[in-house]
Amino acid sequence: MRRGFWVSVLGVVAVTGLISWSGVALAASAGPAGNLSQQVAGGGVTVAATLLKDQADTTAIKLVLDTHSGNLDGYKFEAIATLRDDTGKTYPVEVVEKASGGGHHREAVLRFGKVGSEARSIELIVKDVAGVKERTFRWTTAE
Repeated sequence: MRRGFWVSVLGVVAVTGLISWSGVALAASAGPAGNLSQQVAGGGVTVAATLLKDQADTTAIKLVLDTHSGNLDGYKFEAIATLRDDTGKTYPVEVVEKASGGGHHREAVLRFGKVGSEARSIELIVKDVAGVKERTFRWTTAE
């Protein structure tokens, strides 16, 4: 019995480690501000956002739109996404990179202006996708 218990514990630890390593958010909401990857489902479309560590002179976020029905080709990334910091400053999409997919799955890297050093948190707002007025993803910027 004791051996079976430890095998179960090791299995849970392995799965938890794999999920943490992959950066996949399990919740159907934006989740805690510390997750680099978050997702929000609604209207038959899941929107996932990942704050990229490679920031350079911009703030970069990978945005993924995914559905099992309907067509996502009509959504323009630069029109549906805006970045906002906790000081109230907004940053429009400056560049859309690596846009790929079509139909049921689309993704791209969105580059916004560099967030000011006074900001302690940022929010990506994705508007009007599949009848959902607004989806918000939050990250803290403070070390």
